[in-house]
Amino acid sequence: MPDVFDEIEWHVRKIFAGDPVCVHVGNVEDCDIKRHPTYSKFRSEAIVAGVKSAPSSRLWESLIAMGRLSDLDGDETWRLVILDCIVPCFRSVSTKIARDFKADREEIRSAMVAASLGVWAGTVMGVPPRHVRDRMVKAAFEVAFQCGKVATSEYSMGDVEMFVHSDFSAQNSGLRASSIIDFQSIRDLDVAEQVRGERYGAMLQRLGYSDFVRGFHGELRSGRRSGSVGQAVKSSRLSRSINSNPNLYYYTSDLYPSFIGLREAAEVMGIAESAAHRLIRSGEFPFPVARVGRSYKVSVKAIMHFKDITDSIVHVDDIENGAFHASGGVR
Repeated sequence: MPDVFDEIEWHVRKIFAGDPVCVHVGNVEDCDIKRHPTYSKFRSEAIVAGVKSAPSSRLWESLIAMGRLSDLDGDETWRLVILDCIVPCFRSVSTKIARDFKADREEIRSAMVAASLGVWAGTVMGVPPRHVRDRMVKAAFEVAFQCGKVATSEYSMGDVEMFVHSDFSAQNSGLRASSIIDFQSIRDLDVAEQVRGERYGAMLQRLGYSDFVRGFHGELRSGRRSGSVGQAVKSSRLSRSINSNPNLYYYTSDLYPSFIGLREAAEVMGIAESAAHRLIRSGEFPFPVARVGRSYKVSVKAIMHFKDITDSIVHVDDIENGAFHASGGVR
């Protein structure tokens, strides 16, 4: 009978299937490193590296960073990958404890996963990424022996449903986005949306990015690129999508690069690059960074969270209207 360990493994394998896995920036096409393994090979390497020495493993440093970054986006994928690469070392321990103490093995395993997730949530800040994996393992072993001693578990399978739908998120650490423009005085949501888009378009025009944005819009219109706004969001929040092509909606962050270098990120934050390196090593950097070879890459979306910059939903027509007005009617 499948237990929580099996469910995690099956779920992650279904996500990645046979595609290459990028643990550096999460997207093979955006990564500077060109060779990427399939998930099966990647998982095997991560398990071995974790058992051998997770604190000195660049692979595990990258894994933890990707887990934190996906938490910022409300995506549990990489958190599940981390669990899937840890739980193999839980299997024999949980089986032995269940046999020796005559305890329920499935309840022990559920408790181990729940304890691991508790550590994950509690180490968002102040703990270097290289130490997170070992702390998760230690907590899981401790709770497993507790379950064995009392011969019953304080946890159940229902408690561990959080592994798919968890509130454990880096967003709870205070890195929440908030609006930089007050549209509360505009009662009509369609008008507020239009004004927001036109202001953004005018700003892009003034900064000299109109050609780049026009090319991006051309790809949307031609179907070579689809809008990133989910259909559920369109139907529930954007009534104008009834009268407009839904694919012409997108997030402002789609216009930005996914990642920038640590030096550029440090400049945005107003600190020296050397200070940023020290904060990363000590686990005090205010948001996760991705490890690519010997260098670091910083998620632009993470910086937006840190700087309280809203990732607004905009429409192609509104952006272009704003640029049109900003340029005096000449496009």
